Amino acid sequence: MLNNRKNSGRAVVILCVAAMTAFASIAQAHEGEGGCGGGLGGGPGDGGANHHPPFMFKKLGLTDAQKAQAKAIFKTDRTDVKSIFASLNRERKNLQALIHADTIDEAAIRAETLKIASIEADLHVNRAKMGVQFRAILTPEQLVTLKSLEQNHRPKHNSPPEQGE
Repeated sequence: MLNNRKNSGRAVVILCVAAMTAFASIAQAHEGEGGCGGGLGGGPGDGGANHHPPFMFKKLGLTDAQKAQAKAIFKTDRTDVKSIFASLNRERKNLQALIHADTIDEAAIRAETLKIASIEADLHVNRAKMGVQFRAILTPEQLVTLKSLEQNHRPKHNSPPEQGE
């Protein structure tokens, strides 16, 4: 009985890590590996404008001066994010090696997962900072338009069912 419980626990850990890795890979593929980030509503605080700047420039009606400022912000962000993505990819490969090893080292898998989470947190903080910089160059009207575009393109999350359903 104890052995079955132990094996079940290991299986759950492996499945959870595999699922997290798969979701992270999908998210990264959606975001684009060049470090430009997540598009409309792609991530908290990313400004929603860093995936397709020309599209956003047109929708927001940016002036030439704003376009130049935005391009500079995105270029700096791309440079900063490049090293973060390199670390993230390296740690994901390490995690995959641990998951597919002949023996399970639960502590190592957990430690590697924590490293990945920390790197992903760095990525989100970077996006938030870039989003603040981008929004700072917008007029109040452009900010309203940006928020509207983000809401229209943000994935809808299912709400939990009401009690009694």
